[in-house]
Amino acid sequence: MAYCSKCGAYIPDGQTVCLACGYNPAEEQRKAEEQRQSASQGRAGSAAYQYSSNNQELRRRLEEQRRRSQEQNRRLAEEEKRRREEQAAQEEERRQRMERDRQWAQEEYEKRQEEKRRAEEEARQRAAYGEPADYRKQNADTSRVLAALSYFSILFVLPRLFAPEDEFARYHARQGFKLFLFGIAADILTGMLGFGFIFSIARLYLLIKGVMNAVNWKREPLPFIGTLGDT
Repeated sequence: MAYCSKCGAYIPDGQTVCLACGYNPAEEQRKAEEQRQSASQGRAGSAAYQYSSNNQELRRRLEEQRRRSQEQNRRLAEEEKRRREEQAAQEEERRQRMERDRQWAQEEYEKRQEEKRRAEEEARQRAAYGEPADYRKQNADTSRVLAALSYFSILFVLPRLFAPEDEFARYHARQGFKLFLFGIAADILTGMLGFGFIFSIARLYLLIKGVMNAVNWKREPLPFIGTLGDT
């Protein structure tokens, strides 16, 4: 004998459905199973949705972290570039300053060497020709003019007339006299041999050389003829 678990009515043998309330245990079990499956699927869907949401949030956070890392790397790269540019500019400035200092030192050294050479030359000439120490300052222009004019034809007589005590001008007057004699000999040889341009070139060269020596306050004999007749 069986009774309905819902209303307690008698269920005849061979029947599964309650005749009083219509309760069907198999149907109720099937519905309960469907509800359990539906609930299970709902929980699975909710878990899948939660998992998908979590993945999206994770990807968003990773993307944001990647952007921050890129921005930080970019700033570091810019700072490193700016630091290298500043370092290169400082190095270039230091190199230019060293180059300016080197050039100044070289110019200063050359200037002092030139002053030393001039002082030695003046001392040598004063020792050789007995000139007073302040002679060149007082008579430099006049001496050089008379010395330079001595190489033009018979103007070698000017130092003997206007500066007989000037050893420098008299020295170049002697050189000019030798050039004058060389010119006479060159004119004679030109008329005899017929290739006077060689002597003309030589005479011009000797004249320029003598004038340059006089202007630069040098006592150098003329090439070839400057020492002729000296004892």
